[in-house]
Amino acid sequence: MKLLGRFKTEILNLATWSQKNLERLIILIGVCVMAFILLVLLSWAVGYYANGFFGFKFELGSIWQGLGACVAAITGLLTVAGVNLGRQYIDAKFNSPPGQAPARPPKPPEKGA
Repeated sequence: MKLLGRFKTEILNLATWSQKNLERLIILIGVCVMAFILLVLLSWAVGYYANGFFGFKFELGSIWQGLGACVAAITGLLTVAGVNLGRQYIDAKFNSPPGQAPARPPKPPEKGA
C-alpha cells in the first residue's frame, strides 16, 4: 500500500511539472515528431529511387498512407500548441490589467520547509 501511495505522489509530481513546462514539452515533442518524419521521408525516398534504378519492389502506395499519418501527427501537435497559446492569450487578456504580465500562481511550499 505504501508503494501505491508513493507511485501516486510521483505521478502527481510529474503532472505538476508537465503543467509548468508545457511549452518546452510541446517543442520537444515537435522536434521528435519532425525528426521521425524526416527519417521516414528519407527511407521513402531511398525506396522510391531503388524502385526506379535497381528494380526493387517498394510499395509506393505506402508513401501516401505514411504522408497521411504524418499530417495527422503534425495536426495533433499544432492543436496542442494552439490550445496552450489560447490559454495564455485568455490569461493575458482577461485576467490581468492592460499592459502588465499575468500574475504567476504562488509556488507550493517546499517539502522540507
